[in-house]
Amino acid sequence: MEYAIRTENLSKTYGKTFKALDSVSLQVSRGEVVGYVGPNGAGKTTTIKILTGLIRPTSGRAHVNDRDVVSNPRDALRSMGALIEVPGVYDYLTPHEMLTYFGRVYGMRRDVIDQRIKETLELVRLPDWEHKKTGAFSTGMLRRLAIAKAVLHRPDILILDEPVLGLDPKGIMEVREMIRQFRSEGMTVFLSSHLLSEVAEVCDSVIFLDKGKVVTSDSVEGIGRRVGHAVVDARFLHPLSPEEIGKLKDIDLIKGVDMKNSTARLQYDGTPETSAQILRLLVSLNLDVVSYAAEGVGLEEYYVSVMSDEKGVN
Repeated sequence: MEYAIRTENLSKTYGKTFKALDSVSLQVSRGEVVGYVGPNGAGKTTTIKILTGLIRPTSGRAHVNDRDVVSNPRDALRSMGALIEVPGVYDYLTPHEMLTYFGRVYGMRRDVIDQRIKETLELVRLPDWEHKKTGAFSTGMLRRLAIAKAVLHRPDILILDEPVLGLDPKGIMEVREMIRQFRSEGMTVFLSSHLLSEVAEVCDSVIFLDKGKVVTSDSVEGIGRRVGHAVVDARFLHPLSPEEIGKLKDIDLIKGVDMKNSTARLQYDGTPETSAQILRLLVSLNLDVVSYAAEGVGLEEYYVSVMSDEKGVN
């Protein structure tokens, strides 16, 4: 099977003893959104820098679009876009000027560049800022502009390293919606993040990394089956009475209830149908539901489980 991204026993050693990566082998299928998850220092950014040709591995191989990144970087990286760490932007440039420069770097024709700038700024919700200096941009706007730069040349593969780092909830939601749109267009997205809730929201599968090694990997659906439940947060207008909490616990579809102030964290089987049915039942009980947000599988619980197992081995 031909993968969009594939590594074989990828290792990176600094100095004589420190192994940032230790024989990492992973596969990312075409059109898939994959979360790359692990604690700080696990080796996520090192992997991404190798995949994007910024550093060379000590040993092992990395392939993008079935081409070796080290021996054939031009062809391997031709159809890739990337956002790595927090990008620097010259604040005296406008988005049009910055994207024009990178369009030329990508080898795009001038007429194509102008058209793609408009399309891409529309995609990242910055069309009205095309000719305004970036020095006036918020952190969220700068992050969206960096994503625009990464997808300007219509890449097949997009690599994102902590794309929502430092963003407020609105900015996180905007980036989340962009990733969903990229997936709907058939783009492969490799997403490094420490925000497990975001990974659960947008990813098809997850690779867990710790101390430079792959601990495990699975589809989000498969993780849900292993954990045995998903979580939805229901916030009410007022804190619930003991009687009302009892009514929640009596709902057969709810596997567990954890109350905090006016918010109930409800465990269920993870299917959209069950989530919708629970919401209907809450309304039928005359409970004043202010917000209802499904988090998907219990990824945090699974993360703690697999990382604890890994620590036990070491």
